[in-house]
Amino acid sequence: MPVRVRLEIRSRDGSRRVLETALINTGFTSNSPDLALPVAIAERLGLWPAPHEAISVSVETGGGVVESYIVPQAVVVRVVTEDRVGREVVANALVNPFIDEILVSDFLAEELGIQIMFPRRGIWKFVDEDRLRESAV
Repeated sequence: MPVRVRLEIRSRDGSRRVLETALINTGFTSNSPDLALPVAIAERLGLWPAPHEAISVSVETGGGVVESYIVPQAVVVRVVTEDRVGREVVANALVNPFIDEILVSDFLAEELGIQIMFPRRGIWKFVDEDRLRESAV
């Protein structure tokens, strides 16, 4: 089972908010805190259709090159567990019409303080604690 966590994602202006499960995808490498969003979630956050500040990009994925867009610093993200709320991180929203779940880049995972301990079993922890946590469902 891969590592999934519950994320609170809100628009930068704070007008919209979602609480959803997201996949920590170490294969999603980036040089900035990036959060890939399916269209349905982007709509709920006011990021679809593409806002004027969106930048068209070609993204290399496991399935090939995909045309998508990035909205720079569009969302504020934090991990929410049953006993703790993680630190807030401003992230770029990468809206990808070909995905069906939220994907957290390696860069964003580190910024959120997520450490993957046992990837096959879906076990992770916050970087500043010893408690092991199970993947969200």
